[in-house]
Formats: sequence, structure tokens, C-alpha cells
Amino acid sequence: MKRLFGLAIAFIAGASLAFVPPCPECNGHEVSGPTEQQQQGGPAVTSKAAFLMEANSGRVIMEHAADNKLPIASMVKITTLAVIYDALANGEIAIDQMVPVSETAHGMGGSQAFLDAGSEYPVDELIKSIIVASANDSCVAMAELIAGSETEFVNRMNALATKLGMTNTNYVNATGLPAVGAHSTARDVATIYTYMMQSEFYGRHEKTWMYDLTHPGGRVTGLTNTNRHVRFFDGITGGKTGFTAEAGHCLAVSATRGMVRPVAVVIGSPDSKTRFDETGALMNHVFGAYTNELVVSRETVLATARVRGAYNDTVDLFAERDFYDLVRRGERVKPTTVVEVNENIRAPFGATDSLGTVSVTRDGRAVAELDLVARIDVEKMNMWDSVRKVVSKYKIAA
Repeated sequence: MKRLFGLAIAFIAGASLAFVPPCPECNGHEVSGPTEQQQQGGPAVTSKAAFLMEANSGRVIMEHAADNKLPIASMVKITTLAVIYDALANGEIAIDQMVPVSETAHGMGGSQAFLDAGSEYPVDELIKSIIVASANDSCVAMAELIAGSETEFVNRMNALATKLGMTNTNYVNATGLPAVGAHSTARDVATIYTYMMQSEFYGRHEKTWMYDLTHPGGRVTGLTNTNRHVRFFDGITGGKTGFTAEAGHCLAVSATRGMVRPVAVVIGSPDSKTRFDETGALMNHVFGAYTNELVVSRETVLATARVRGAYNDTVDLFAERDFYDLVRRGERVKPTTVVEVNENIRAPFGATDSLGTVSVTRDGRAVAELDLVARIDVEKMNMWDSVRKVVSKYKIAA
């Protein structure tokens, strides 16, 4: 799974479809040239920045000012959720754990779930309110639970951004409320959203449109999802809105139809309708113009490797996962695969340990590199195994 993250993130971070020298009016940031999408008849955007990719293949489809550092408002909460999901996966917190609400969390401005100070709420309830209502009070309550303070939690957010290669991002808070020094880019937002989607906890609430949050004292707050694609876009899997006067209207979304999974990001749309219109058009472009083809199946034996120090002399090797290559409909160029097995494979090793690679290229361009794995644990042969092996071979020879 970590290699899946690396593949998608490498495609996002490394993609550059065209280079244009820095513009003196753009604060030194590079400005994207003509995008693949615009060159091939895809919808243009009016937002300050945009980025479009397909998550299953990692292929970048379109970019517009994708590396310009901009405020992103509540899209910061994508990283907040990613850190929360990681804490759940690592066992630091539990999904049904109760979260105390401090006066600090209770007093947050902007979008809120209107949590009661001094009360406790389940982790899952606060996650749901962050996803659906962009609740700043829930973000701070979760930050204090996980890291002790929002400041320490933000350090985790920045550490994760650094780990994923998000070199143009800096977080100052867990909410996205305006703050000096806070910025990100359309490419970096797509990077963290793609990472977050891989979590086992993603998808629990991302498609919830409306719900009632019942507070410990019985008070009820009705919450409605700020991402209208949840209600109206076919195949939507989730997304995160954002708005401040400084950032404008922002949105990151993903949808799935078949094996095609676009991720679209816009920053600085002039109004709310535009951000939904443009992300919807971008995702529909991918669904209409592209298809994903299975190139490598994890069920196929790709090589048989000799093993030293194990009872069995050989082991079958498989790709760590399926790989789908995103291609334009009608495209005739097929990808090629090259399998390389590590030399001198010795026991012991685990079912998911890398024992080689399968590389995929198309048109001379590297598309993917997957680990070869045995899918079984292979133990080192002990003395009794050695005796049994010798006896077994003697019987066969006799």
C-alpha cells in the first residue's frame, strides 16, 4: 500500500506538461503553459489554479497554475482528516473513543458543529461533522486529543506534507481559517487527497448529504454537506470545499465509475457555482475521454524465483497489486512490462517483502514500478528441515 501512495504521489509531484518562465506579476511562481486537457478539447477553467489526475493510474491529465502558492481555506481539513485517519490506523485513538471538548475548541469561529464545552463526543461523530459541515470546533477537539494541542497537531500535518513531497505547502492551523504563512497548491492538494483516499477509514461519511448531530444534553444540530456534488454527481466518492475572502471558492473532489477515478482540484473560483461546474466538467472529461485497462494482474504468476535457505527451493512471485493504465479512448499504443527478480533471495522473508520489480512503460515513458511479492511467509530452514529435505531427495532418487 505504501508503494501505491508513492506511485501516485510521484506522478503528481513530478508531472510537468509544459514549462513557461516565471511571470514577474506572479510572485516568482511558475505559471503553467497550455495543458493537455485544453490542447485536446477539454473544458477550460477560470479558477486561479486547477489540477486534474486519475488516482488509480496516477496519471496527470491537466494542470493550470498548479504550483502557485495560494491560500486554500478549509481544504486544509483534507490533511487534518489524513492525520486523524493515520492515528486511527496506528491505534493511537479508537473510532468509538470519547473526545473531550475544551473551551478553545468550543470557541472556534467559522463553520462549526456547535459542540458543547466540557462535553464528550465519539471520535466517529467528530470526523463526520468535519467531513459534512467542515466543523472547525471538531477539528480542534480532534487535534487536542491526538497531539495534545493544535500546534503539535499542525506539526504532524506539516511532517506528513513533507513526507509526501508537498514542497509548496505550509500549514499554520488545522482548520484553514486565515493565517499568515498558510498556503498550498492545487498539485499538493491532489497529493494529500489521493493519500487520504487510500485509508481504510475513507468513505465512511464522505457521501453523507444531511444528518442531525445529537449533543450529550439532547440538543440537536442539523448539518448539511458543503459539497453539493455528493447529492448531484454520479459516482462521487467524496470531496472538501473551502471558502474565505482571501482564498475564494475552493474544492477538491473525487468520483469513481468503473475503474476510472478522477481527482479534481480548483482554487480561487470566483463563486461557489463555478467551483462545482468546473470540477464536474473536469471529472466528466476524464470519464468521457479515458478508460483504464488492466496491465498487470496480482493474480498472475509473473516469475518463479530460486530461494536459498528454505525447505522449498522455489517460490512463485506476484505483483503487489493490480495495475490499471489510463489511456485515451481509441489509443493504440500498448504498454510493455519488464520483470526483474532479485538475485540471491534468501529465507526468511514475509509475504509482502519486495523480491523484485515489474516495470511498466509506454512510449518509452515510465508508467509504474510494482514490487514482486511471494504472498506467503517463507521461514528459514532449521536443522530438522535440512534432514527431511535430504531424506526426501534420497527417496526420490532411489
